[in-house]
Amino acid sequence: MGIIEIKNLNFSYERGKKIIDNLNLSIERGSYVVILGHNGSGKSTLAKLIVGLLEAQKGEIYIDGVKLSLETIDDLRCKMGIVFQNPDSQFVGITVKDDIAFGLENRNVPYQEMKEKVMEVARIVGMENFLEKNPEELSGGEKQRVALAGVLAYDPEILILDEATSMLDPKGVKEVNQAIQQLKHKKTILAITHNLEEALYADRVIVLNQGKVVLDDIPKRAFRNEEILKEANLDILESMKLIDLVKEDQTLSNKEEIEEILWELTFKM
Repeated sequence: MGIIEIKNLNFSYERGKKIIDNLNLSIERGSYVVILGHNGSGKSTLAKLIVGLLEAQKGEIYIDGVKLSLETIDDLRCKMGIVFQNPDSQFVGITVKDDIAFGLENRNVPYQEMKEKVMEVARIVGMENFLEKNPEELSGGEKQRVALAGVLAYDPEILILDEATSMLDPKGVKEVNQAIQQLKHKKTILAITHNLEEALYADRVIVLNQGKVVLDDIPKRAFRNEEILKEANLDILESMKLIDLVKEDQTLSNKEEIEEILWELTFKM
């Protein structure tokens, strides 16, 4: 059994319009899984259902073998941490250090232990030199790394990133993704996004369209299903667009070789 098991899950905001449509999914412990989908695909709704911010109308969710319910939700939330898309909405401290420590203070962690933990997670996300800074002085990418550190501080088994880079510039996206790479296979990571680039180094890519899984595979194979990606209204990678141009060029004699080189380079970026 996976650390997250979803069985026959259904959810609607409006009667007769399913956002999650009889979804079945298993997430293995320690895996890095990216769920791709366009706006309205159900991906962010799924994240909220998993952490109990929304209640399933039909179906079941199991976290580490325990069914998510009103009776178990508090205990199960201790196993999960979620980072949302707007880092500004997650800040509660006057300094970066205070913000990272907030969850630990609420759990009455001893001061020395808390101090060591704050420094440990700050190093993981590359923010150890910003601990005395006011969050308002930080860039978007730096703020999101602080938000990530705040979640890591209480050591959840499952890390959920709900469009965590969607409001960031390219530099910020790179900073956050580098921090996430440090956690690969140390946590179960579930990243919700519409950006294919963020799925390049995942163990597994799941594509949602209209609340259903339409593709589930490793990135190298998943991205070859270009039609499915386009049908899900996802913007394909620039390298994939270049491969399409090569395919259309009638003057090239070694198109297949060029296509394969471009394909391999896509996963070495």
